[in-house]
Amino acid sequence: MQMCKIVLIGMAVICLATEIFSQRIALICDDEMDSLRLGRQTWASIIDDFTCPTSTSFTVFQISNDTEMLVILEKVRKFDGVVVAATKCQIYDSVESSMKNSPIIPLLSLHFSPCPAVAGSHTERLDLYRLNDTNRDTCGSFALSVWLEHRICSSFMDNDTIRLLLGNNVTLDVSRELQDCSGLNELQWRLHRQPVAFQDKFTSESAEWHRQVNGKHLKLTSLERPPFVVFERDFNGVITGHKGYCYEIIHAVQKFYNFTYEVVFPADKTFGKELSNGSWDGMIGDILEQNADIGLGPFSVTHSRYKVVDFSVGFHEEATTILIPPPAEESRLLACTKPFRSEVWIALILFVIVLPAILWTYLKLLQIPNQETSSPALANQFFFVLGVLIGQCNLDFNIEPSLFSCLFVIAGQRLVSTGFWYRFLGAVWCLSAVVFASAYVGILVSFLRFPKLTPIINKLEDLPESQLKWSVLRGTALESLFTEATTGVYKTIGDGLLTTRGKVVDTGLDGIYGVINGSYAYIEEKSYLESVVAEDYKREGTCRLSLTYEDFFKVNLAFPLPKASPLKPLMDKKIMQIVEAGLGNYWKKKYWPQSGGKCPDITQSNAGPKSLRLSDLQGAFLILAMGFVSSSFIFLAERYFNYFRPCPPNRPVSYIR
Repeated sequence: MQMCKIVLIGMAVICLATEIFSQRIALICDDEMDSLRLGRQTWASIIDDFTCPTSTSFTVFQISNDTEMLVILEKVRKFDGVVVAATKCQIYDSVESSMKNSPIIPLLSLHFSPCPAVAGSHTERLDLYRLNDTNRDTCGSFALSVWLEHRICSSFMDNDTIRLLLGNNVTLDVSRELQDCSGLNELQWRLHRQPVAFQDKFTSESAEWHRQVNGKHLKLTSLERPPFVVFERDFNGVITGHKGYCYEIIHAVQKFYNFTYEVVFPADKTFGKELSNGSWDGMIGDILEQNADIGLGPFSVTHSRYKVVDFSVGFHEEATTILIPPPAEESRLLACTKPFRSEVWIALILFVIVLPAILWTYLKLLQIPNQETSSPALANQFFFVLGVLIGQCNLDFNIEPSLFSCLFVIAGQRLVSTGFWYRFLGAVWCLSAVVFASAYVGILVSFLRFPKLTPIINKLEDLPESQLKWSVLRGTALESLFTEATTGVYKTIGDGLLTTRGKVVDTGLDGIYGVINGSYAYIEEKSYLESVVAEDYKREGTCRLSLTYEDFFKVNLAFPLPKASPLKPLMDKKIMQIVEAGLGNYWKKKYWPQSGGKCPDITQSNAGPKSLRLSDLQGAFLILAMGFVSSSFIFLAERYFNYFRPCPPNRPVSYIR
């Protein structure tokens, strides 16, 4: 007995859950629709066949008299959506007036004859009386499916999808959908009060596909291409799932249309290139042979491909760049000269040469005749100027009752100044030297602490002049770009692919390993190479790869489809909604590496102060060695001249000690 109660409770819970998570739609019609051959069963079957990501159910309410209408109107208030298909305007008026106070319930009226709208009603209208029987069924079912998609299914979408797909400025106008399907402009649509016919095979097929896409099984041909296509694998390397920018687009469309898909891989693992016999290999070949419905990946839209397949609207603009070995540090041998540019060094050298001569000349002119004082020495002025520049100058103010004198002390030697002009010029030079010395020391420290990294090349034009070889992936638009070029650097790169200077690789890993070995540059799409740099740094813990600064060959990326595929208008519409809603930027933040193709910077808190190595200070040691050698030669020269110089009378020979 207890077990029976448990089973009954479980069945009740399941039924309740099914009721809660099921979308209930009411179809209200009158008994004259069948007699007028307006296809009540047609509209009911459209609602019945339509399926959201969750289950849907519908109920038909047929009105025969006013009493039934009141009862039915009370029942439909509990439904998630209401569709009215009748021949009498009175039924529309009653339903719209009754539902006026329930704006949260979507309400759609299928008008088979002109009826005025109820003031203040939120009802959406489809004026089907403007179309003939054939076009009414085709475009009417198309517009009804769009309304069900946006008004009924959207309530079960996740928050991100609702906000980014439906929360944009492009709102649904179901009447506009019907008008666009009819092929009439605004004026023609308003003037046509009688059924009109049109012959537009493309629009009719699109509307029919829109109605039948629910539950369809698609075949996608794809290759792994981070961040656009990423395959999830288990420990044995078996693919268990798919993600990435392109799959986010497919999954967003799938949530609305509830189709299923399988992924097929091209036998040669290439995107597709035209062969000499006019056929195509790779994923483009799979589409042409009808082995796939959509090519899922970052396909470049090129003229040769566009001649054989259709492309969806572009979902991303992609540039091409070059993967190269990491930049090398500049030589520290001349690091002491790096803080100042050549023009600064020339100016300082001129000041050091000219200023002592000016000081010495004015001291000579200011010397009082017949005064028994020593003549000013030019060498002392040079020592003064150099001492100030290298920071060996101090000011010593000696104040006496009747005399104020400024004494410059250079390396322990006191130099007495004479005249106000001389003191003023010396003070100005001291102030300027402080600025020069501080700037020099600060920049020199930054050069030693953060060495400048010089890339091997900066742009494509530098590649032929470098020592690097280059490689390109087989079966891509880049291979065609270079091999078919007739002039310029593209032709140079293409000619190199046919010689030992370059090569065409079968997989991206072959090109990447060539760069790691230090002998090759690999030319590819920028987004893919940014992911490669970030993943390699994460795995190895050191920077082994880098990208050039300048990009080239920007193209739109899109999905290839068979010619005249009915999937194209569906994909175009959804991709444009995704771009307008900003969902593409959201996915870029999710899948693109944050480093932007550069090795992550090591923060100061993690690295700490850097201890300078011998190689960091090799410039200073070079100056010291040159100075030691020069002083040794000077010492030998002085000793030679002093030894052989004749001695003055009555004075012994003296040696420098």
